[in-house]
Amino acid sequence: MKVRPTPVASSPENERSLGKAIERSSYVGVSAYEEIVMTALLIKLIPFAIFLFGCFAATTTSALEVGEPVEGTLEFGRAQSYALALHAGDYIEATLEERGSGSQIWVLAPNGSRSRKFNVDGAKREFAFVADADGVHTIQLKTADNSGHAGEKAGTFSLRVDHVLPLSERMRLGTGRSPYAVPEIEALQRELPSPGAVERFWRQVAQVGTPLVTPIANDDAHQLATFLWRGDATTQNVVVLGPSQSRPIADYLMDHIPDTDVWRLTLKLPAGARFAYTLSINDPLVLEGPRAAERAATQQADPLNPKKSWNYAPGAGVHEYSSMAELPGAAPQPWISKRPGVPEGKVEHTLFKSDLLGNERKITIYTPAAYQKGGAPADLLVLFDENAYIDRVPTPTILDNLIAAGSIRPTIAVLIANPSQETRVKELSPNPTFADFLANELVPWVRAHYRVAAEPGRTVVAGSSLGGIAATYAALRHPEIFGNVLCQSGSFWWAPDHRFGGDPITETNWLARQFIENSKLPIRFYMDAGLFEVDFSGSGGAILEPSRQMRDVLLAKGYEVHYKEFASGHDYLNWRGTLADGLILLTGVTQSAKR
Repeated sequence: MKVRPTPVASSPENERSLGKAIERSSYVGVSAYEEIVMTALLIKLIPFAIFLFGCFAATTTSALEVGEPVEGTLEFGRAQSYALALHAGDYIEATLEERGSGSQIWVLAPNGSRSRKFNVDGAKREFAFVADADGVHTIQLKTADNSGHAGEKAGTFSLRVDHVLPLSERMRLGTGRSPYAVPEIEALQRELPSPGAVERFWRQVAQVGTPLVTPIANDDAHQLATFLWRGDATTQNVVVLGPSQSRPIADYLMDHIPDTDVWRLTLKLPAGARFAYTLSINDPLVLEGPRAAERAATQQADPLNPKKSWNYAPGAGVHEYSSMAELPGAAPQPWISKRPGVPEGKVEHTLFKSDLLGNERKITIYTPAAYQKGGAPADLLVLFDENAYIDRVPTPTILDNLIAAGSIRPTIAVLIANPSQETRVKELSPNPTFADFLANELVPWVRAHYRVAAEPGRTVVAGSSLGGIAATYAALRHPEIFGNVLCQSGSFWWAPDHRFGGDPITETNWLARQFIENSKLPIRFYMDAGLFEVDFSGSGGAILEPSRQMRDVLLAKGYEVHYKEFASGHDYLNWRGTLADGLILLTGVTQSAKR
C-alpha cells in the first residue's frame, strides 16, 4: 500500500487567496448585517488559517510504503505532513523514532480537524489511531517547542507505517491478536500451500497431543500452551473454556489459519499449570442472558488431548466430560492413585439426623485398614461436600497411601453430604447453627462410635470453596473442637450483604474482620488458592485476592499459617493433590514431632 504525501505550505499568497475566497462570497445584494457577520467571521478565521498553514512550513518528502521507514530532518518552524487515504474504521499502527529535540505527532481528519496528538517523550514512539471517516488523513510531525530559529535543524526522524487493518478484518472475532511464535505453527505456515502440509501437521499433532507446549526464552515462570481444533465448513468460532477465564471471552477465541482447516489459540500461562478445559464450537459468545445456556450444549472435550479430567466415566460422550492439561513442571500428586500392596481402609455410610438443623443427611465414614476400636485413638478429619471428596477427590485412597507411608498417623475421616444445593449454600456460608451442629451433634456422635483423639490439635476440619470458609468459621466458633483448618480455595469473598459477581459497593472478607476483632485462638491453618481464581467481574474479590488478605490477617494476629498457590482455577484437579499437602503440614508425623 502506497501513501503519497500531500505537502501543505503557508505563504502570504495563500493568506491572500483565503481572503479573496471569502471576499468572493460577498455578492451585491447581501445585506449590511450579513456583511458585518461575514467580516467578523473573516477576522476569526484569519488567525486560525495562519495557525494551521503558517505556523509550520511543510517540506516535500518521499512516498511512504507500509513497513518501509522514511528518514527525514525535523526543523524548527517547519512540519512534515503525509497524507493517508483511509476508509472509516481502518486501524493504523505506526512508529516514529527520533534523534534530537522532542517532537509531536498530529493526526488530522479529512476535514482538517485534529483527531489525535501524541507527544514523543523518548527516542521511540509507537502510536495508533482509527480513521473516523473516509478520506485523506494527515500525519504531521512538528517540533514540541519553538525554542530554535525557523529553519534550524531540531533533529532527525524515521517514520514507518507498520500496519493498516481494515474494519472488516478488525471485526473478525479471534483473528486480531498477534500470535505467539509456536514452532509447529510456523513450520506449517512455511510449508503452505504445499500439498499435504496440513495433513502432515495433523499427523504430528496426533502423535504429541494437545495442548502444544512451548518454552519461553528467558522466562522460566511462564509457558505457551497452544490449543487446536480441526474445523470444517460449519465452524464459525471455537472458544477455549477453562484456563484462566479472567479476560473477555474474545481473548479465548481461536484464530483460523486461512486456506486450512486449522484453528488455534496460544495462551501464555504460568509454568506447571494444571487445569480442566473444554472447547466450545460455535459458541454463543455471551456470558449472561438466555443464549449463554447454549454453551452447555456446544462445549466438549478436546479430541486431540488423550488426558481426561476427573469427570470422565467409561463410555462417556465427548460432551459429557472435560479434558485435562498438565504443563511441564506441574506439582506432583503422588498420593491420589492406588498403590500395590497398600491395605485399603473401610468405607461405610449412614444417615445422620440433626435436631439443630432440622434435617437429615448422608455421611460417609472412612476408617484405616488397621483400625481397632480398642486400639490407640486415631486423628479425626471432618470434611464437607462428601460426594465430591469421594468421586472427584479420592479421599480414601489418599488416606490409605499417607497412612501406609507413615506420613500421617492413622486418621478417621467423616465426610458430610449436603441435603441439597440450596442447603449447601445456606449451611456452608458462615452459619453459627451449622458450626454448632458440627461441635455439639456430629463430633460427639463420632467420638461415641469411634476411637478418635479428643485433642483439638488432632482434629482437622476441611473443605473447598464454601466448604473452605465453613471450615475456617467452624474453628473460629469452636476452637475447643477444631485445632486445625484445611482450607482449599476458600470463599472468603463472602459477606452477609455481598453477592459474588455483584457491585463492589459492599465489602468482601467478612470473616477476616471477625478474626481481627477476636483474640488469637489455638488454631493452625493450611490455605491454598489458584492463580486463575481472580476477580474478573470487578466485584471486589473472588478467591485469590481475599485468600491473600485472610492469610495476611492471620499472620498479623500471630497464627501459624501454611499458604500455597497453584497455577490453576477453582478445580478438583488441584484440590485432590493439595488435600494431602495440607494433612501432612497440619498433622503429619514430622510436623507433630516438631511441635
